[in-house]
Amino acid sequence: MNNIGKLNSSRSRIFCLLFSTVFVIFTNSNAFTQKHSKKIKVSQFEIESSLATLYDNNILKYSDKYLERFRNREDEGRFHIKTYDDIVLVPSLEVFSSFNVLKNLKSKINAAFTHRLFLNNDIKSWDYISFGFQQYVTKRAYFKFSCNYLPHFYVRHFRDRQWVAVYGYTPETFQPFSFRKKEYEFLVQNTFCINTRVRLTLAKSSCFHNKHFTEYDCRNSSYGITLYQPLHEKVKIEAAYEFATSKAKGYDASYETKVTSKGPDASYKEDDFNLLINWKLPFLFKHEQDVEAECGYSIRYYSSKFPMEWDEEHAGRVDKNLRLSLTYSVNLQKQLKISGFYNWLNRDSYTSAKENQMYLSDEKNYNQSLVGLKITYKLKI
Repeated sequence: MNNIGKLNSSRSRIFCLLFSTVFVIFTNSNAFTQKHSKKIKVSQFEIESSLATLYDNNILKYSDKYLERFRNREDEGRFHIKTYDDIVLVPSLEVFSSFNVLKNLKSKINAAFTHRLFLNNDIKSWDYISFGFQQYVTKRAYFKFSCNYLPHFYVRHFRDRQWVAVYGYTPETFQPFSFRKKEYEFLVQNTFCINTRVRLTLAKSSCFHNKHFTEYDCRNSSYGITLYQPLHEKVKIEAAYEFATSKAKGYDASYETKVTSKGPDASYKEDDFNLLINWKLPFLFKHEQDVEAECGYSIRYYSSKFPMEWDEEHAGRVDKNLRLSLTYSVNLQKQLKISGFYNWLNRDSYTSAKENQMYLSDEKNYNQSLVGLKITYKLKI
């Protein structure tokens, strides 16, 4: 564990050094020696709206064990959904405004709103809000700062341990597990050679859970690097790596302290790898079309300090997550695009405590498939 801690600390220092180096290079470019324009000129206003409709076959990411219990109407109090699958509508609106703060160097602000509506299970619906500011510091390099907010996200119902201690294993002890999240993200990107782009990303976020599960409140950090590289006139790849950490509160302040707590502790460290390939296909009746394949793989190491008897869902746990997606898009008009997509997600959970493996697999393993269509329209003013 000490070696892992040293390795993770080294990763953090490396990413911070990369950020510092790249940002110093950017800020010392000739861009900042140019004189400011006497008047800020708005050069472009753009609106992007989209509507996606999809089928999700496992909206709460249940394992086979709980899908079977749902079908058999077992575990009274656990299930507060009508169906374990659903049709989802996802309307989205984003507004951009471009202008020049620095002479001949573009600045851009954006605001976005997304709503995810589950037609049969409204308890699962959620909203997402984002604001951002982007500034070019040379013709080929820029930085961007973003603020993102998730007001409410329902995960599923779990038993409240404090209530179980009072009422036993009764239906009333199942309570909703939900949280809100705020995130701040900073990135820098530069284009090298002709079309090679490198992006560095730093993100900080906080999650605040409802009163039944405040021990899961957490602060998260992530450091990422992404490489964009054309392989051919019609083939491009995107390779990314991200290192993330999450520090959970680990105790319920309503009846215990950090010293007296017996868990749970959902803190973790995670390595995430992603590869995307985009291939431009021959024109279809004079319409541009392309296909995109993406594969993501992450390993999450939980670092609970509690013994397995106290924290059986996190002690010694390792999650392996696999994500696969395929998207086909065609531009019906210059401003109008339609896409069809399929996403598949899988999680396998393991533990160093062999006697706990079956329990953990039954609780945390899942498969999920999403298939749908998306229409996107862009309007420039």
